[in-house]
Amino acid sequence: SKLPLFEKMISEASDYSKFLENLIGTRGVKKYLLLFQNSNELRPTGGFVGSYGVITFKDGKLQDFFADDSYNLDGQIREQIIPPVQLQHITPTWGMRDANWFVDFPTSAAKISWFFKKEAGYEVDGVIAINPKIISQILNIVGSVEMPDYGVVLNGDNLITTIQDQVEYKGDRAQPKKIVMDLAPALLEKLYSAEPGKWMDIFNVLVSGLGRKDILMYFRDLGLESFSVDKNFSGAVKKTNSDFLMVAFTNVKGSKTDAMTDSSIKINTVIEKEGVGHTATITRKHNGGETDYGFYNKPNPAFIRVLTPEGSELLSITGNSQTAYKPLVNYDKSFKTDDDLFKFESSAYYDKENGVYIYKEAGKTEFGFWMVLKPGETGTVELKYSVPLKIQNGKYELLVQKQPGLEIKNFEFSVDKPADREIINSEPALNKIGDKYILNGALEEDTAIGVLFK
Repeated sequence: SKLPLFEKMISEASDYSKFLENLIGTRGVKKYLLLFQNSNELRPTGGFVGSYGVITFKDGKLQDFFADDSYNLDGQIREQIIPPVQLQHITPTWGMRDANWFVDFPTSAAKISWFFKKEAGYEVDGVIAINPKIISQILNIVGSVEMPDYGVVLNGDNLITTIQDQVEYKGDRAQPKKIVMDLAPALLEKLYSAEPGKWMDIFNVLVSGLGRKDILMYFRDLGLESFSVDKNFSGAVKKTNSDFLMVAFTNVKGSKTDAMTDSSIKINTVIEKEGVGHTATITRKHNGGETDYGFYNKPNPAFIRVLTPEGSELLSITGNSQTAYKPLVNYDKSFKTDDDLFKFESSAYYDKENGVYIYKEAGKTEFGFWMVLKPGETGTVELKYSVPLKIQNGKYELLVQKQPGLEIKNFEFSVDKPADREIINSEPALNKIGDKYILNGALEEDTAIGVLFK
C-alpha cells in the first residue's frame, strides 16, 4: 500500500537531483545573481534590493561568491533610463535596485538581468532572490557570527535590525553596506564548518523558504525555468481560468516601516447570474513612531496593486490616499525610455476621479492606488469591482496568490449565499454565520478556495 508513495518520493528526489546538477553545472561555468530582498521595505517581488551577490560554480564546484551594495553597481550605468511613474519623485533614473517593479517575478528578473549586464559588463545564468529572514534562520542553526570590526555579534534574532542600524546610522558613510560584504565570507565559513547533522536542518529551512516564497528562482535555461515554474518557486503570477486575487504592496521611500505595519485583507464575494462581485477591504496599521530605530518611525507610503481576472471592472473605491507627487526632473531627450516599462505603463488608464491606475499585467487586470500612513495611524481601503466570470457546473473557485515577503496575519474570505442557491460544500471548509460563509486565518501561502452550489 505504501509503494505508490515511495515511487513518488523517489521520482521527485530524482527530479530535484537532476535540477541541482543542471543548476551548478558539471562542466563549465555557471553564474547566478543573488538578490537580497528586504521585506521590511516591500517591493512587488518581495522587498527592496539594497544588496546583491554573485555566486559562481565551475565544473560543479563552488568557485567564488561575493556580495556588494546595489548602489555601487547602479553607479556604473551610463544611460539615464526613466523609472516607473510612482518612483519618479524619489529617483530621477532607473537601475537594478528598483527593477523588481513587475509583480510577475520572471518579468522582473529578466529586467534585473538586463540591468546587471549593462552595469557589470557580463551576463548571469539566472537570478535567485532571497529574503534575509532565511539567513536569520540559518544562523539559528549554525550559530552566531562575530564581526569584531563592527563591535557586533550577529545571530538569528538580531541580524536584520543590526545590519539595518549599521547601514543607516553607524557604518562607513562612504560604504554603508560594507558589513554585508564582510558578512558573506564569514557566513560561508560558518556553513563550511557546520556539523553534518545540521545540514538537514539547513536543507529544511531552504525547502520551507521555497514554499513560503522567501526564495524565488529565474533561469535563462528553459529546462531549469520550466522546473521552477512547475514546482511553484518561480514567483510567476499564476494563470487560471477561475477567479483570482493578489494584493501587492510597494514601499516607496518608507524606509523599513513594513516591519512595523500590520496588514489584513478581507474579500466579500457576491455570486450573481451575470457575474461575480467583490468587495476587497485592505487594512494596515502602522505600529512605529516610538521605537529605538529611526527607520521604523517614518511614514509608510505604499503603492498597492490588486491583481484580478482580465476584464474586471472597477465599481468604486474609498479610503485610498490622494497624492501630488512630482518627478524630481523634467525628462528630456537625454533620458531613455525602457521598452518593457513603456509597454506596461502605456496600456494603463488613470482614473483621476478615484485616484486609481488600471493596468494590464501578466494576463490580469490590475488596480493601483496609494495608501500613505503616518506612525500610529490605521488606514482602510475598500475596493469594489466586478469579474466577468460565471459559475460553471455549480462550482465557484478563487485562487488567492500571496505576495513574496508579505505577512498577512488576518485574511478573511466570505461569500453571500445566493438567493436561488444553497452552498452544499466548500474546500477549505467555510463557517456559516447568518447568510454568509466565512474563511479566516493567516495567509501564509497561495490558497485555492472552492465553493459548491446546488
